[in-house]
Amino acid sequence: MSSSNTVPGPSGLQTDFFQLVQTALYHADGMWGDATVDLYLRNLPDDHGYMVAAGIQEALDAIVNVGFTADEIDWLRSLPLYENLRTTFFESLRHFEFKGDVWAVADGTPVFPREPILRLTAPLPQVGLFETLLTRRVAAASAIATKARRMAIAARGHGILDFGTRRVPGQELSLLAARAAFIGGTSGTTHTHAARHLGIPVVGDVSGTMLAAYDNESRAYQALASLFPHACHFNLPNKDPAAGVDQLIEVKSSVQTVRIDHPDLGHASRTVRAQLDANQMRHVRIIGGGPLDESRIGQLLQDGCPIDLFAVGDALSSGISGGDFELSYRLAALVRGTVSEPVRGHWCSYWPGIKQVFRYPDHDLICSEVECPRQVEQGGTALLQPMVVQGVRMRPSPPLNDQQEYCHRAAAALPDPVLRLNGPVEFTVHASETLRGIRG
Repeated sequence: MSSSNTVPGPSGLQTDFFQLVQTALYHADGMWGDATVDLYLRNLPDDHGYMVAAGIQEALDAIVNVGFTADEIDWLRSLPLYENLRTTFFESLRHFEFKGDVWAVADGTPVFPREPILRLTAPLPQVGLFETLLTRRVAAASAIATKARRMAIAARGHGILDFGTRRVPGQELSLLAARAAFIGGTSGTTHTHAARHLGIPVVGDVSGTMLAAYDNESRAYQALASLFPHACHFNLPNKDPAAGVDQLIEVKSSVQTVRIDHPDLGHASRTVRAQLDANQMRHVRIIGGGPLDESRIGQLLQDGCPIDLFAVGDALSSGISGGDFELSYRLAALVRGTVSEPVRGHWCSYWPGIKQVFRYPDHDLICSEVECPRQVEQGGTALLQPMVVQGVRMRPSPPLNDQQEYCHRAAAALPDPVLRLNGPVEFTVHASETLRGIRG
């Protein structure tokens, strides 16, 4: 069976309504020249030194697959607001096809405020249609990937299991969330759909429903061990986890993990570890659960708690709102006549013009596109790469394992003070003199 990193393409109506009004206005007014827009992070949340960009592949899929059905166009035509428009506008929607260019950072790239994560160039009537699609996908995925990366750093090599994205409603969002979490650093997911379609290792443990279906817990454990000897991952009772180990004695050779959800996870894990070792179950790994985040995980390990893996739920699934990160989608350049000119002003991109971002060991440089050769000569790494050219994807989505490894390397290459989970130092981002002069 094959795996896929893609999700179904979106409708052109998945945007704010007035973006469609503006699209019609530009079309009717003959403003068809190419425009370039930047997607960038405004600010970092407290105690965050960086954001892990994610959702880029989903964003590209959205861009190249946007379209309008006949029913959607008929609905628009029926609105009184559109009664003065000529047929040519609706025909343009009927034949809508993205033929522009997209340059973007790779999924897993640590990024900083005001530097472009993605730049899109297309005819002005088209660019507004992508704002909601891009900002929501990238903000949500980036929030989850960043949280996962921070937890992976806090876990210091202990596995982070994604128990959260199964709670995200809808196929598209759940795949987005699971993929972002894995890029950031999780090692497995309980979400079967994501495991099937994204190739993420599937994990989990028995549910209370299974235990309730049998006369007693021991019989339930024996039944599972007899038919699924390699699936013996058990929850321990919340009230007295150590006492639950006694129920596993008869199948102890098959038990692989036990999960503890307890208010005092540190004490409970020590007690359970001692109980497991006393019953010749040293091979059994302990999964810590409950309300975990990077701070709690770091504290538990600092205290020397014998926890091998961490099951994280709400801290990941809550990121799907994208509320931790506010992204801006702003006009940066516009073709007037035959020449693309930088646009300036309050409503435009913070840095005008068509730009590139170069990464150096101790800083990033945002510069005008014409300055790129010099930065390459000086050893800078260009972060924005051509992803879509004239509407055609330039490369397939890389394997998820490669993206996760890239994220790990890219984050590890940042100065240690930037990676701190508390009180990080701000990474230096410069703008070139040319760019500062354009901004004025």
